[in-house]
Amino acid sequence: MTEASFHDSGCLVRVRAQVITRDDSTGGWVPLGGGGLSSVSVRKRCDLQPNSATPVPGACCYQITGEREARVLLPCAIGRDFAYNKVMPTFHHCRAGEHKFGLTFQTSADARAFHKVVHIAMEDLLDGTVRLANTGAYHRVS
Repeated sequence: MTEASFHDSGCLVRVRAQVITRDDSTGGWVPLGGGGLSSVSVRKRCDLQPNSATPVPGACCYQITGEREARVLLPCAIGRDFAYNKVMPTFHHCRAGEHKFGLTFQTSADARAFHKVVHIAMEDLLDGTVRLANTGAYHRVS
């Protein structure tokens, strides 16, 4: 598990987990990309003020990414339609729009670290003006 500084504009946490998706036709979970462990991270991206390392207020967005063998299996934006559930200590799932993804973490410590960062990201987005992920649009959260 790797945790970065929350003010870093890159990776906030990186863990190992199996990425799965919900198969509504069978009611079960199916591994993405043939199964196996992926590198799953939460990233914060901020637009910076010109000639400065200071983020533009309200110009940050968050993304959960699952990668394995240089292939992105899980591109999940944390935005207005994002829901995250901790079902078991090492199994969490999220929904963004019509997409449902699950994560089976390698360790409980990885799951706790990931859960913590996702909730920090969600709280940060609720604190004020944010850029909605994948839209480029701004929205004032009351």
